[in-house]
Amino acid sequence: MELIDTGKCLIAAQKGKGVNSRQLAKLANTSPQQVLRWRKSSNLKLHTIQLLCSALGITIDAFIAFGYK
Repeated sequence: MELIDTGKCLIAAQKGKGVNSRQLAKLANTSPQQVLRWRKSSNLKLHTIQLLCSALGITIDAFIAFGYK
């Protein structure tokens, strides 16, 4: 079973949606520094992924799929 690098998924999802870290921070009601920490992480918690997906307007499946493009 292959592990999913959620930080790479986040980077790809941001690129795919055209949202930079500052914009995502505002949408997720957090700091740009936190978004940068999430981007460097390879194993985000589920509730963090749900927050990011909600902010980006995508499903968790789409979030993961961005990491495989």
